[in-house]
Amino acid sequence: MLIIENQKHFDEVVAFAKTVGLYEDDGKTSNALASKLKYLETYGGKDADGNDRMRVRLAPDFAPFSFFFVIEKRNDSGQWRTLFNGGLLFHGRHDGNGSGSAPTFAVTLEPTVGWSVHT
Repeated sequence: MLIIENQKHFDEVVAFAKTVGLYEDDGKTSNALASKLKYLETYGGKDADGNDRMRVRLAPDFAPFSFFFVIEKRNDSGQWRTLFNGGLLFHGRHDGNGSGSAPTFAVTLEPTVGWSVHT
């Protein structure tokens, strides 16, 4: 389950991804925004009753075209508890393609253009 905390930011990032051709997976890259959003949306799968085991709260990150997320798990009493958090970060020339430099301050194993999940 994906919960969008800021619809305006979400819509702006999706529009940007579509403009630069990085929204849909083209088979050449796994860094498309849509595939990363789907990964987060389905994280943890479903329980025997078909309910989501986890939910992901997606909010704006300080890095451009990026998101901060919190993954929560439902406990036995039905309450949501934080499991861990991370970022769905956009990498490209602006951050040295994931070199660890500003503005994302995050490293990828290979030079990256597109989105990447960091925890």
